[in-house]
Amino acid sequence: MDREPPHKVGKGLKTAMLRDHLKLQSIIFCWGFTAVLGALITLPTLDLVVWRTLIATAALFLMIRRRAIIPKTHAFQFFATGLIIGIHWIAFFAAVKVANVSVCMIGLATLSLWTALFEPLIIKNRKLRPVDLIFGILIAAAVYYIYRGEFAFGKGLLIALGSAIAGAVFSVINAFHVKKAHHHVITAYEMAGACAFTFIALQIGHFSDESRPFLTIPNLSDSSYLLILALACTVYPFSAYVELLKRLSVFSINFANNLEPVYGILLAALILKEHEDLTPSFYTGAVMIILCIIAYPIVRKALVRS
Repeated sequence: MDREPPHKVGKGLKTAMLRDHLKLQSIIFCWGFTAVLGALITLPTLDLVVWRTLIATAALFLMIRRRAIIPKTHAFQFFATGLIIGIHWIAFFAAVKVANVSVCMIGLATLSLWTALFEPLIIKNRKLRPVDLIFGILIAAAVYYIYRGEFAFGKGLLIALGSAIAGAVFSVINAFHVKKAHHHVITAYEMAGACAFTFIALQIGHFSDESRPFLTIPNLSDSSYLLILALACTVYPFSAYVELLKRLSVFSINFANNLEPVYGILLAALILKEHEDLTPSFYTGAVMIILCIIAYPIVRKALVRS
């Protein structure tokens, strides 16, 4: 049986890697736009997450149809992971509402630090790599620098840090799921779990405050934004992200995801004019984070070679 020449195999591998990383950047851009949509949508946080996950769940189950029939154990595992995703998104949009898009996105930049810490604890035989931890700490230091300069938004930043922790946990857990089912199937059950958790949380809030509706019905403007949020910024990027976990490490994906704040901040400046409310310390910290993102793959590659 003829084999491809080594140089062709190498070229094909590089092309596949480039394709994966371009797909990853498209995913991150979509997620960066998510926070802007959260600011534009007038619904309360819990209602927003319920509608987002409900629309995404319906769209995904329509896509997978008969493939939705999977072993009960796997279905339960995916559904349970969705609870963590629900917590992540509730904290995410709460941070946007309490502070603003830019502050929320910077809090999410600590995702790589939490991933570096959680991966060795959750994944068997995965060792703590000093370079991952060092760069994660550098990003956390930049976030702290921003926190000191933007103390008025401190509460929102702390909520965003909670969102980043939950995001790191479900990212690591998803690494165990990728070989159990098609990525659309995994995402469908996870969206269902996130929707169920958030809806229950909403009803608990209703019983503590009976003036609160069971579920706020979105107006026409919010409905349009919700469709974009659920389909373009949830179904596509989340499914593609789960699929990329088959080939890229959790830390590599989450470290690249530190560009999400960059996209989010730029979009918030263009659409919401948030740059007018931020101090120079915010942008200094943001530049520090970007430099870490650029330097990380170079340093890591150099260490592997040495």
